[in-house]
Amino acid sequence: MGQYEVATLKKGLQILELIKQQEALTLTEITNTLDLNKSTVFRLLATLEEMDYVYKFQNQFHLNHKMFCGHFEKRADFDWVSLKSVYKLAKKLGHSVYIGKMDETNLVMTQVLHAPFTMPAQEEIGNRSRLHQSALGKVILANLPLSTQQKWMHKLSFEKATVNTFEDPQLFMHHLKVIEKQGYAFDDEERIVGIRCIAVPLFKQEQVIAAVAIAAPKDAITRANMKRFVALLTKGSEAITHEIQSLIL
Repeated sequence: MGQYEVATLKKGLQILELIKQQEALTLTEITNTLDLNKSTVFRLLATLEEMDYVYKFQNQFHLNHKMFCGHFEKRADFDWVSLKSVYKLAKKLGHSVYIGKMDETNLVMTQVLHAPFTMPAQEEIGNRSRLHQSALGKVILANLPLSTQQKWMHKLSFEKATVNTFEDPQLFMHHLKVIEKQGYAFDDEERIVGIRCIAVPLFKQEQVIAAVAIAAPKDAITRANMKRFVALLTKGSEAITHEIQSLIL
């Protein structure tokens, strides 16, 4: 029995190491690469997923980085949630406000506020999406150093969340240049049908560390009021940046 348990553990660790190397893999890809029985891999993945070592997104398995640096992530989330300037910004905007950070090719929510903007939406903090699918992810990518940006661009798989999601890498690169120049990103139902989003970057020591965004039904964010929202977000991002100077991110 002991020998069997060690062998099973070894297979599980091999799966984790493979996912870490490749970033995202399907069940079939893992099975073929490791030359393991498909039902065995399925059971191991189910266990790893249940214990939060991996998570499944669009038929691919990803390493849950929060599981391996839980103390750091929890502290960071607590810091983001405690920022008073975010609550003030949400009340001025009058719509839901999100803060997201980049985790490889994913966007991870670190703060979410809905009306009446007094308590964070804890159940949404930690949610993930692909960088290219939202204004938050796009504005972070647009403000990365070119070499870093190109590194992650090569790893993006451009899954579509809606019919409006970018899927052409060259067109997306051009879009990022426009975002960097104008200072904000616009998400026109690219992640969720019926929802629009505007995001601006958050900097620390001239490096982008996150982004803050407003999200609302498409009728609430229009070309007519976009300039006002961008101005409020930009001013709000400056206040947030000032408040987080002492944070270690």
